[in-house]
Amino acid sequence: MIMKIKDRKTGKIIKEEEDSASIIKFLYHSLLGRIVLKFIFSRIYFSKLLSIYYKSALSKKKIRDFVKKYDMDKSLLNKDFKSFDNFFKRKEDVVINREGFVATASGKIRVFKIGEDNGLYLGDKKLRIMIKENVYNIDKLLKEPLPEWAKGGYLLLYRLSLCDYHRYIYPVNGVFVRRRSIAGRLESVRRDAAYWRAFAENKREVEYWHTAFGDIIHMEIGAMLVGHIHNNRKRSFKRGDEKGYFSYGGSSIVEIVGKGIEIDGDILKNSERGFETKIKIGERIGYGSNKAT
Repeated sequence: MIMKIKDRKTGKIIKEEEDSASIIKFLYHSLLGRIVLKFIFSRIYFSKLLSIYYKSALSKKKIRDFVKKYDMDKSLLNKDFKSFDNFFKRKEDVVINREGFVATASGKIRVFKIGEDNGLYLGDKKLRIMIKENVYNIDKLLKEPLPEWAKGGYLLLYRLSLCDYHRYIYPVNGVFVRRRSIAGRLESVRRDAAYWRAFAENKREVEYWHTAFGDIIHMEIGAMLVGHIHNNRKRSFKRGDEKGYFSYGGSSIVEIVGKGIEIDGDILKNSERGFETKIKIGERIGYGSNKAT
């Protein structure tokens, strides 16, 4: 599934550098590759074994090539990271917009309208997503029925590439209600892989919140090579508080919001036109629908 990316800051269409694109093509587009994927790469034990290397001092040599490949801030090379894992989960200064509903993570975002029929829409067009000859819906993502309050709201899909900052924050003030862990595999969430199937079958952590913008469902989705999702366990939180981080690998975050939140028009327009919007953690992406928040 190939989508274009629009940089929100510049308005330009950008091309994303794909890491190990040839390997991903082999895994998803050949019989042998799919066998290897099923029995090795998508298993949690494989990610855990790989994490042993990334946490070792031997992995430090990977940092320089990684920074160069993704044209990252060269000042990162001057810091004394003990391992590649230490580099990947680094903490950076995050600027939080003082008002509105802010971006939970840095990466690429796409937004879908949730219909009264529980379907996902881009503008007036309803998506029909088939997975293993079954129609995909939000209930399959949650593994339980979608709450009534979510109908008429939005589903926000954040896609984090390897070069993105892999820590994430709370987007608004609120309180924790409950959480669930959903066991699963670790499929890739790359655009040319089994995009929606991954969200139906991957390991994920789900939290339900009461917030200043109404109820929200927040979900971290583990992807290939992501052995761990590390979450803080806050009973109450403020906009910009750190919620957690991912271990090495591409990852995704899904948020389901109700009618109390309106998403900024440029992001909605980009989504309807088939674009992901490149955003930065902490920037405003929406506002309270009562215009007061």
